[in-house]
Amino acid sequence: MSALPSFELRAGVAFPDWTAVTSPASADALAAILSAFDLAKNWSGYDDEEDCVRQAAIEGLAELDSAPNTAWIAVRTGLDEDRVSALLGRLATRDLVVRDGGSSAIVGAYPLTTMSTEHRVGLDGKVTHAMCAVDALGIGAMFDADVVIKSSCRACGGSIRIATKDRGVALDCVEPGTTVVWSGNQYDGACAATSLCTVIPFFCSEAHLEDWWRTNRSGSEGYRLTPDEAMQIGRALFAPVLTRAGGAVGRLA
Repeated sequence: MSALPSFELRAGVAFPDWTAVTSPASADALAAILSAFDLAKNWSGYDDEEDCVRQAAIEGLAELDSAPNTAWIAVRTGLDEDRVSALLGRLATRDLVVRDGGSSAIVGAYPLTTMSTEHRVGLDGKVTHAMCAVDALGIGAMFDADVVIKSSCRACGGSIRIATKDRGVALDCVEPGTTVVWSGNQYDGACAATSLCTVIPFFCSEAHLEDWWRTNRSGSEGYRLTPDEAMQIGRALFAPVLTRAGGAVGRLA
């Protein structure tokens, strides 16, 4: 396990949190995601100001009825608007924030997005959208809160409902019980939201995953995961994001 990629996100907070990963399939799938995303390139030189702006963008997406703008993030972080704008540009280059190509407005900060996706997550009385199945399963641990995920089978469109417990770090119920996740490895155009995230969906059964994979894989290899295995990856990727320096769990604001 010593060769697994990781770095210190902030003092005492490792990213990703490999301690959340106990399944060999989850470890392989997470390593493939990090390889596709190019961890070393996208995170090289990541600094405290970028970290602060990224956290604010994510919290704004969860709290507000629309995406946070530069002025809102400036107030939240105490940075001036010009600095926030520059830092958002750097985060977009790293593919940590997704912006509208025409207006430069924020449309996402992994794992949340203002775009309509098949993954709706109920958190603190609000509903937000997740970029992919793994993202949806990591949101509860990131916010230290239980969530309810409503999604659909990529093959048949059937309803999938998942609730968490223990402040978002464990599964409470999965309906239907045969639900599985496919973790694909397709990353194009320096944007996971439009490539990698599109090949990490839920399926209502392994049979429907196999049917979809035979006709829609488009060259994408990947891993079949149980919801618990996919949640392990979501926790590893997103629980550290809002964890305070020193490892205390909870929101930073």
